[in-house]
Amino acid sequence: MKSHMDCLPHLNSLLLSTINDVKQIYLPTSLALAVLYFPIFLLSIFNRSILKISKWILTIPIVIYLLFIPICQPFCCIPVFNVCIASVGIYYAQKICEWILIRRKEFYQWSFFDIQHELFYYRIYTLPISIKKFKKKKKEIIFSGPIQYDKHFKSLIYISCKIIQYYLLMDLIVFFINEVFSTEFYQKYYKKFLFIQIIINQSSGFIVYLLFSLNYDILRYVLCLIFNRPLELMPELFQQPYRAISPADFWSRWHQIFKNTWIELIFKPISKFILYYWPYSPKFIVNGISSMCVFLFSGIIHEYYIYVAFEKFTGDQIKFFILQGLAVCIEYIFKHQFHQIYIPKSIGFLLTFIFNGITASYFMQPWISYFVQRQAFKYSLMNLIIRILSDKY
Repeated sequence: MKSHMDCLPHLNSLLLSTINDVKQIYLPTSLALAVLYFPIFLLSIFNRSILKISKWILTIPIVIYLLFIPICQPFCCIPVFNVCIASVGIYYAQKICEWILIRRKEFYQWSFFDIQHELFYYRIYTLPISIKKFKKKKKEIIFSGPIQYDKHFKSLIYISCKIIQYYLLMDLIVFFINEVFSTEFYQKYYKKFLFIQIIINQSSGFIVYLLFSLNYDILRYVLCLIFNRPLELMPELFQQPYRAISPADFWSRWHQIFKNTWIELIFKPISKFILYYWPYSPKFIVNGISSMCVFLFSGIIHEYYIYVAFEKFTGDQIKFFILQGLAVCIEYIFKHQFHQIYIPKSIGFLLTFIFNGITASYFMQPWISYFVQRQAFKYSLMNLIIRILSDKY
């Protein structure tokens, strides 16, 4: 009886904590996401009725609006959620720029459903060249009719298993990092030994990978259910980046959310600009400069995330992406100048692991410092189990 009475205060505190989280985190976040979606909703409704207006004029106020909303701290005062909102704002802004500035001939033809499909699920292909590419898969991509519950149930089982796998791996790494930062090990060894820094930075990056994968797979299943699409047609967010054997291979495996849009908005226009004024420029120079501009732009966006989270600019994100961009360009030149030299995959993997582990300190340091100060790494399931067992025995 006494043990049951002891549990009541814990249950009560858990209930109050849950209610408090809903009030302080989830409701403001939902409101912010709804506000961010508002210009997309208006565009979706009035798309075909504003053909005579130069739509690119609409891009400037919409993008300013989308980038301003995440800075409004009253929406949510927790850095991680602020960054999530900022990510959605950036995603919506770059999609609108792509639609109105680059793909306007296609965009004019889209219905309300097409825009939602393009925004949340998959790229819409309406130009002849695009239809030709996907002619073989046309029956699979156009998926209509009643919801096939048996297929969606199998998808749910598959996604559930992956989510459990992601969570257990993430919990294990969080426990490991907590043990490092909650002892004298951090003060004695982390800042003094490069090898330790590489391991910790890679572990922190792996948490980012698992966190993205976990949330994306949940969203992926929900959207496939809403749009009544087979799960396999919605591309996975990552292509096993931990198996990368070079910097270029790593970025080809990393998340693909912004890839197509940045190619359209940054890489191609800059390449055309260079070739227009310097038509005889070598291909590796053109691709190198365009790629560096993409990495620079990515660094600026991640600096924006840091500002939204911590209200400061550090410059570390730009350093990280510039170094990664330089590595990709050097790799490209090396392969074309010394293509006869073969580097074993094991050596490539080791060099990539070391390079990413060193440069990741710029990317992860603001977040590691924040979570260490808040002692957030101690909230792991394994840590809880060990504490319970140690108290019991």
